[in-house]
Amino acid sequence: MLTRSMATFMNAMTGPDYTMYPFSSMNETDFRHLQKIYLDAVFRPNLKYLDFKQEGWRLEHSELGNRDSEYVLKGVVYNEMKGAFSENTSVFGDPLDIPQLTHEDLVNFHRKYYHPSNARFFSYGNFSAEKSMAYINEHYLARGEAIDASYSRVPRQERWTEPREANITCRYDSLGVPFEKQNQIAIGYLMSDITDTYETFLLHVLSELLVRGPNSYFYRSLIEPNISGGFNSLTGFDSQLRDTMFVVGLQDLEVGDFQRVREIFDQTIDQAIEKGFEKKHVESVLHNIELLLRHQSPKFGLGLLFNISPLWNHNGDVFSSLQVNQLMKQLRENLKDPQYLQKSIEKFFRNNKHRLTMTMSPDMEFERKFTEKEGEILKGKVGKLTEEEKEKIYVEGLELEKCQKKVEDANVLPCLTISDIPKTIERSRIEKMIVTGTPTHLITADTNGVTYFKGIFSAAHLNEQERMLLPLLLDVMDQFGTKHQSYRDFDQRIKSKTHGLTFRLHCSENPLDLGSFDLGVEFGSFCLDKNTHDMFNIFQDLFHNFCFEDVKRFEMLLENYMSNLVVGVPTQGHLYAMQGASGLVSDAANLRENLSGIGHIEFMKRLIATQQPGEILANVAKVARKLLRDNEMRCSINFSESHRGHLLDQYVTFVENLPLREAKSPRLPSDNLNSSNRHISMNIPVNYCAKSFMAVPYVHPDFAPLRVLAKWISSKYLLPVVREQNGAYGAGAKLGIDGIFSFFSYRDPNCRKTLDTFDATSEWIRSNEKSLDDQQLFEAKLGVVQQLDTPTAPGEKGAEDFKYGITHEIFEEHRSHILTVTKDEVMSLSEKYFQQDSPKGVGRCVLGPGEENLNKGGQEWSVSKED
Repeated sequence: MLTRSMATFMNAMTGPDYTMYPFSSMNETDFRHLQKIYLDAVFRPNLKYLDFKQEGWRLEHSELGNRDSEYVLKGVVYNEMKGAFSENTSVFGDPLDIPQLTHEDLVNFHRKYYHPSNARFFSYGNFSAEKSMAYINEHYLARGEAIDASYSRVPRQERWTEPREANITCRYDSLGVPFEKQNQIAIGYLMSDITDTYETFLLHVLSELLVRGPNSYFYRSLIEPNISGGFNSLTGFDSQLRDTMFVVGLQDLEVGDFQRVREIFDQTIDQAIEKGFEKKHVESVLHNIELLLRHQSPKFGLGLLFNISPLWNHNGDVFSSLQVNQLMKQLRENLKDPQYLQKSIEKFFRNNKHRLTMTMSPDMEFERKFTEKEGEILKGKVGKLTEEEKEKIYVEGLELEKCQKKVEDANVLPCLTISDIPKTIERSRIEKMIVTGTPTHLITADTNGVTYFKGIFSAAHLNEQERMLLPLLLDVMDQFGTKHQSYRDFDQRIKSKTHGLTFRLHCSENPLDLGSFDLGVEFGSFCLDKNTHDMFNIFQDLFHNFCFEDVKRFEMLLENYMSNLVVGVPTQGHLYAMQGASGLVSDAANLRENLSGIGHIEFMKRLIATQQPGEILANVAKVARKLLRDNEMRCSINFSESHRGHLLDQYVTFVENLPLREAKSPRLPSDNLNSSNRHISMNIPVNYCAKSFMAVPYVHPDFAPLRVLAKWISSKYLLPVVREQNGAYGAGAKLGIDGIFSFFSYRDPNCRKTLDTFDATSEWIRSNEKSLDDQQLFEAKLGVVQQLDTPTAPGEKGAEDFKYGITHEIFEEHRSHILTVTKDEVMSLSEKYFQQDSPKGVGRCVLGPGEENLNKGGQEWSVSKED
């Protein structure tokens, strides 16, 4: 359905004790199509034996047609789990349990739990809920017998009478800090019953007070002493389970500091009970909750679903949890007792015996042990095979391959038609003006009493060494306070008036000409309308009075920065691989890779190995001065019309008080690079592969056909071959607005096969010309329009024009061309862009263990390997 729908979201996911099948669309015809498909898939799936073998796990010959070839374990979910647990923060399950699952287990599980009496249905939006429920009732609920589904209820966890401890091992991260510091510790408590909505709300507030920002107790006691690489991803309050949890976890510390952390943790709880919380700190947390209630995201309904599902799954009162103002009122009433928060800390922490301290340490032999255990499971299974079973595996392997190559009749599925697609889309209300030499976009929208502000400083005038320090500068920009305000007071000021300040790199190719690109620093925030004056003053104060002098604090910030850089690399490996491949294609993409990809991690490791923190901080401060003094800036503000008068006066004052020069929008030149290949070696069990080449700019006549072709080959070629036949969890192709065409695979056990598949694209296009009929072409177009027409939040309207220069007119022309792309246009692209000897520079990147035959076909690969 991905290519037959304009869904703004379509997925299926596994929660801790529920499964969920969400979809959304802004087109009612499409919504009704998806409703039918989803209900049919959930309640009446085929669950075929061969589907289980493909998606779950199977024994198979390494050479399908050779009975004498060795047996291997394969399966999409099996490989997915191996990939998922390559991220050390996820090492709390075992993918090697998957080969114990049988097809019969799966069928019985579905029969038991996937009964309408055990289901919950959620609808949000302006399409008729009555119509939805009438369909569900007629086709599902009324056709079966109601049953008692109490067997699926999750009981409360039996409470421990004494704290417990546990230790596990994980793989050594070759990109991370030195081996002796790659340890983690987490101290967690079981907290409230999720059905107690007030206690859940209270614990969320307590969590924010305890761990978020430099004014929190655990930040002061555990982060500022600089004994670790900062909080790990488990830190905070988790309300996903029947029994909620609070965890404080630290990453990248030495084993010798474990006991010290335990002692500091207990002392911190005692201190919080003894001293309580500053009123300003409490108000800043409550202010942020109020602000987020007004902030509108583009997928509000889905966010609502994800938030209420855990509570709803345990039969809690969903509506009371949504009445946040009532919960806030109850909390404020309780806060009249000056000891209320201390009493709550005492109840949930000091007097709570259900506490687990878990430590994790790297094992250089982890991967070998995993492989050995996998080999033992394989050997055990093979050793028990009878001759009949061996014959069955051989025959089923060939049968599955035949099924995978069979083209299914997708026309049994509903599909939108061209008449269902709006010819035009809503135009954002944008006014463009110059304010004291500063280009400014004013976007009016229904922002629900919130003002959104963003700006971009040019970084074109920085030299190469200065550019390389930009990501580090942006991470610490607001972490030192100002000349007149400590970092604690400045942080409290920010949180009491805004949602926080954001700073990120802006590096984008020219949509009119790939020979140049824009380099800058984007900054921004959002706040309640009544606080816009304060928001502008905060930015003005920071830009005028930044003070990067506290070397000791910088040492701690630097340690945390280095640790967080490598978190998530295995989880988002396909993005890093695509960025790595793109970085081999052009100067602009190469700079982006060196500022935000694996290249940046490598640069930072060299930097801290060769320079002292004080020297690095001094250089960072120099870059800040060049960025924030006598530079050019452009800004964008999204606001409600009713707030215009006051807002514009405040904005003009803000701009006039900054040391700016007139904006001239300089761009930097970018040349194409010679073809090359790179293997980034990581000790994880699966690979992420990518291939990229420079195509054309956004306004080029071939840009729209290339996007359509990317959708076509993703659904009809790459997914069937790379995922279904070769076992990767995902694969696809895309053309970015940067003009770079990329192929990618995700959690891939066969990187050489995948790269060969990428390289054979031209041949596949030519040999499948006849299959590209009007329906397939339309589906490919639909896949692109689906992305173009995704809902835009009020605070993001006009963003593509402001950031990239893609005006509404340019966008409309591109969208219109997508809808009118012809088969001839698509087929002509094969010769132009996908021939092996194409004059365009090609970059290939593999992230992961790689394979021995990576250099096949005369391709030379450079290898990056971290010790």
